[in-house]
Amino acid sequence: MNIKNFIISAIISSAACFSGCKQSEFDYKMVEVSAQDVSSIYFSTGSDKLIADGKASLKFVVETYKDYKKSDGSVVKQLFDYRDLPAGTVKIFEETTNKEVGLTYSNATAVEGSKLRFYAQVGNIKSPVKEVTIRATPPVLPKLYVDVIFHVWELNPTNVAYDLSSFQPTNYDDIVKGIKIMNDIINNKVGNAPNAAAANIEFRLATKNVAGQTLQFPGYDRIVYSDEIKAVPTAPTIGLGDFSDYINKNTAKFIWSPKTYLNINIIPSGSNNSLGNLFPAKQLTPGPGEILIPGVAGIAANVDDFVTSFQATTVFMPNTVFRPGYERRIEIFNSIGAFYGLYSTTSYTTARFHSDYCEDTPQFSSDFAFTIQTGINGEKFVIENAMDDNRYPSNRSSITLDQVNRMRSVMLRCPGRMNSKTQ
Repeated sequence: MNIKNFIISAIISSAACFSGCKQSEFDYKMVEVSAQDVSSIYFSTGSDKLIADGKASLKFVVETYKDYKKSDGSVVKQLFDYRDLPAGTVKIFEETTNKEVGLTYSNATAVEGSKLRFYAQVGNIKSPVKEVTIRATPPVLPKLYVDVIFHVWELNPTNVAYDLSSFQPTNYDDIVKGIKIMNDIINNKVGNAPNAAAANIEFRLATKNVAGQTLQFPGYDRIVYSDEIKAVPTAPTIGLGDFSDYINKNTAKFIWSPKTYLNINIIPSGSNNSLGNLFPAKQLTPGPGEILIPGVAGIAANVDDFVTSFQATTVFMPNTVFRPGYERRIEIFNSIGAFYGLYSTTSYTTARFHSDYCEDTPQFSSDFAFTIQTGINGEKFVIENAMDDNRYPSNRSSITLDQVNRMRSVMLRCPGRMNSKTQ
């Protein structure tokens, strides 16, 4: 039998087999659950603090469990999606007013320091009560401006290592977009996290260079490089460390006045790389009404007491940040936040109290696959902080009041970071 006849025979045989088949008459049906099936409820307010500005919102986390009896007589609890219950079955109440509040909650009138108490209920089953402390609406802070210069490092197409797939240029429009998105996030125009606040800081693209000349493209300094930046000329490839070494040998050219500009180096790299950029090293002696900034160890002699170097006075930003992927926004604040003393929300360590020196940022050290995480206090919450790792899922829609205060303190009192203006 040749191959053609074999194929025809196989088709005819298959058709004959399936002609005797018909759709199963079994009545397939998804398991239905009701309020009576709920044996216990996990409930979290997502935060134990809430700013009473009418915008900041608690996002409640609810999990429903059903008891299943195993063949050996033991009983196990099985999580099931509460959304499978009939609409309106899950109810959330504020205990002090005995009002049903829904799955999110905001408040514009509660008094600072007062306590609200919430619980979830399905039928006769109630969750434990969780308490939330009210914070006052923060005052509007004086406006600050920061002039930003992006030093964009692009490999010369004549270099033997160049290929377009690995060295895609960074589009200027994406830089403009990244700045706008960041400003909206840190000024609380995007999200409604329970402790979100507006920094009232505008990062703007610098219009002039250090010589006072107008830039053709605001905030944009394109640097075409090749093998001249190698620390070891005979090295087969250009390494990340070569960039920092080369910049440190040419600080006058590549680090514009740190007291005037925020210097950001966009370098061909992935987001998992680091070049040893440092947190603020020194702070000025606290003035009247000020306290020491936690985590900044040194005391500066004056505003010029800082080291001008790639690690100490610039921001390293991988160019892949500007290519986040389909339907994802460009998010550049992680690196900039660190420059001004903010830590990643995943930088949990027992070595210091409140690992990021902010009491209102829920921190976690679990997996990074979901936007609901379990904090180090055991409570689940929706992750939405701009300092969440931008490689993983998060709303990244705001920064908290404590982060605002820390960031502004560093910007105003830590030499090498004191580059803000009032107009």
